[in-house]
Amino acid sequence: MDHNQPSMSWDTADEKRYEQSIALKIPGYSHMHDLMERLLAVSITDNNQAKILIVGAGGGKEIALLGTRHTGWTFTGVDPSQLMLQLAERRVQEAGINARVQLKSMMLEALPEDEVYDGAKSMLMLHFIQGIESKRRFLSNLAARLKPGAPLIIAAVNADLHSPVYPTIMQAWQDYMLSNGIQLEEWEQFAASLGRESDPISSEQMIGLMKECGFSHITRYFGAFWVEGYYAKRD
Repeated sequence: MDHNQPSMSWDTADEKRYEQSIALKIPGYSHMHDLMERLLAVSITDNNQAKILIVGAGGGKEIALLGTRHTGWTFTGVDPSQLMLQLAERRVQEAGINARVQLKSMMLEALPEDEVYDGAKSMLMLHFIQGIESKRRFLSNLAARLKPGAPLIIAAVNADLHSPVYPTIMQAWQDYMLSNGIQLEEWEQFAASLGRESDPISSEQMIGLMKECGFSHITRYFGAFWVEGYYAKRD
């Protein structure tokens, strides 16, 4: 496995199924994104000229949300999945914001380092990056592309797989998904993927890595089972 390449386990091989199921799997999924937009909006001083970096742009939900609420913002979205970028392209077209969006099929580190942004977000991607060192490189690359003081919103599955409460949380999450219509086989595939196709780390490790990589003011703004959202600023 290429440890620098995210390995998707939220059904991203089928972009249509992903779009239908992701909100059924994560409690408060839309709420997490709404809060993300509000935090960015109050943190960016020049709302008329802001350049926003979207890491893991496939699907297009975040770009469409931010682009329709902030008509002066421009967006660069990167994602290694061409299938998911196709879904993002359709969503951008439907929102009528094509002229303000660039979508690139690439990894974050391929972006020019001299191009810096006023804010960034990365939703539900970090846990797909295998290994602490690869996560550290990812966060360092992200920090290098932000202006000092720029906000970052990042969400991931953060879990200590050896915690005594891990089985309890997973049982509750299973009950939630099944009650929302997720099939048992799909749940079992997802549960088995944690620690195999994905590489969650604990909340403490997450915060520690962000501090190491140049972020401060780190605050959790969202939590649902093992999914957490954090707000931070570039030092």
